[in-house]
Amino acid sequence: MTNSTNSPQLTDESKTATTARTPSGGTTTGVMKILVAGSGAVGKTTLLRVLKDNKPLEMTTITNEYHRTPFLNIETVGVERIGGTGSRGIFLMVDVAGQLDLPIHVLRDFSTLALGSVEIVLLMFAADNLQSLLDLRDWVSIIKTQHNGRTPLQFVLIMNKSDLSMNMDAGLVKQFLESEPMTTAYFEVSCMNGQGIGEFKSWLVKHAAEQ
Repeated sequence: MTNSTNSPQLTDESKTATTARTPSGGTTTGVMKILVAGSGAVGKTTLLRVLKDNKPLEMTTITNEYHRTPFLNIETVGVERIGGTGSRGIFLMVDVAGQLDLPIHVLRDFSTLALGSVEIVLLMFAADNLQSLLDLRDWVSIIKTQHNGRTPLQFVLIMNKSDLSMNMDAGLVKQFLESEPMTTAYFEVSCMNGQGIGEFKSWLVKHAAEQ
């Protein structure tokens, strides 16, 4: 199993995307909206950057310094960019603030913006932060409450920072997977050294081709 909406880039990249399937049925061209959810400092924004740059942090000049997402950040990532041979399209990645107790949170107060047309929710936690795994229960609850139900959702559980020592019982992860039937995949990744990123990207590309 981070700080402002990048609308100019979204406009440029989306010009090449439609929602049609090719006559052969094999190659798709379209936009898939993905919500990236989880507590602060688990690496949500970093994952988007790694996918967009197609290389782990240790191979870039980007620092690993934590930058808090105050509200909403949108990144567009081309399917081809992450290795989608034979497939074309755009992943619209919606990264939201990691603090659910903010006076105004996009999931509660602007749910249509955040959740409208979302097909996949990436539930992220960090290997060195047990609380970030426990907090996912609250994220799942608010997402299910605020989602309009017009499009089916599937959750993907992602443990980031797999290069660090895991400070929790692996049984807790298994328990989460077994208790949430909407979770269809699980990946252990490291945005720092790239561990597991290739497997996750392959899953994304395959899923996009099947839509």
